[in-house]
Amino acid sequence: MVSVGHTILVLIVSALAAYAFARIPFRGKGLLFLLALAGLMVPLQATFIPIYLMMAHLHWHNTYQALILPGVAAPFGLFLLTQLFKAIPADIEEAAMLDGAPRLTILMRLILPLSVPALTTLGLITFLGIWNDVLWPLISATKPESQTITVGLPLLIGDYGTVAYLGQSLAAAWVGGVPVMVVFMLFQRRLIRGMSIGDTF
Repeated sequence: MVSVGHTILVLIVSALAAYAFARIPFRGKGLLFLLALAGLMVPLQATFIPIYLMMAHLHWHNTYQALILPGVAAPFGLFLLTQLFKAIPADIEEAAMLDGAPRLTILMRLILPLSVPALTTLGLITFLGIWNDVLWPLISATKPESQTITVGLPLLIGDYGTVAYLGQSLAAAWVGGVPVMVVFMLFQRRLIRGMSIGDTF
């Protein structure tokens, strides 16, 4: 739930913001885009204290909101989709505007269908990243029922690396690893195509 929910929100926010930066003219767009991309230079660990305090103020620790919402505004997703949307010929959008289509319709029915490989790539990268994340769930989710599998697996290992229930630990490791392998194998071709989608248009 954490990985899928976070991935869906990243795709929605990144697509909407990227379309605005790529297609909609407004004052200060270039400066705002640079400020958004500056987030790529800020290490995630540097934001933990303000995010932790924010979640504590909202009483969201040990909830899905605290695990899903941080990082939804992804600078990498914004950069990737903005470059892709700029590569799509503007003639397609102009023809739709002449037919009276609003911008949201153009985004949903023209831009996004043409961007499926790149969206798949971004979704896969985001899903794998949040699935393997350990540090933030370790800080925010302190109750066993709220912990993700990457936090729960080390709890099965005792002191000095001893494992009391080897079968249980191996089964848990498979539960944590198999979904990632399945997702990667299913979307492997789309991932490779999405990395070079800019050359298509």
